[in-house]
Amino acid sequence: MTVTSVCNGAELCDELRSSEVSTFATTYQGDPPSRQIASVPGFRLIADMSPLTVGHLLLLPEDHYLSFGHLDDVQSDHAHAIVRVLRPIYVATFGQMAVLEHGSSSELPSACITHAHWHFLPVDGARAAHLMACDGLAGIELSDFTGLRRFATADRPYYYCGDGSMHIAFDAERRIRSQYLRSVVGAMLGMADPEWDWSVVIRKNLLRATMIATQGWQARIVSSLSAPPLQG
Repeated sequence: MTVTSVCNGAELCDELRSSEVSTFATTYQGDPPSRQIASVPGFRLIADMSPLTVGHLLLLPEDHYLSFGHLDDVQSDHAHAIVRVLRPIYVATFGQMAVLEHGSSSELPSACITHAHWHFLPVDGARAAHLMACDGLAGIELSDFTGLRRFATADRPYYYCGDGSMHIAFDAERRIRSQYLRSVVGAMLGMADPEWDWSVVIRKNLLRATMIATQGWQARIVSSLSAPPLQG
């Protein structure tokens, strides 16, 4: 897929280019100085700026893509490898792991931030998918996340929900509500509307707790990615 060179003001691109001018830097004023948990070639793993719960992380490609469905073969392979080594570390720390994404298209409706990013959350992915289906969204089961390319090729936005064993994509051409995926997880966590909206509540204490819980992950992830695959 082709990399989109213009980020249209996406705040994550600002942060990747220079932490001194990012929304994160302005909001947290150096405490902590960074929300980066791990950096591997082509990708960054960071804490969500206003986590819905401790352990709310984002994985994003360093190059600007509209969605993970737009990744080329090499980047897709890298994303697979990162999730493979991250999952046991994440689950051991936070209990379970769901992967959620609002994949953007070049036309509206798209995600609020149009730089591809996966949400990692310690929630039940199957339940999240069920709540999305209850909102009237039609789900498509995929063999893995590379099935999202059908949406990218057609320039259609999507919602993605995975938990390692299941991968479901929902057509997102029908606008439901802003920050839809955050609202779904917020409902699962018992949050009142609109406390899941990151522009309404910035949970600095949860971000700081997340950074503490993920200390040392950089070395563990890099070491696992460098290790040869197990034989047998």
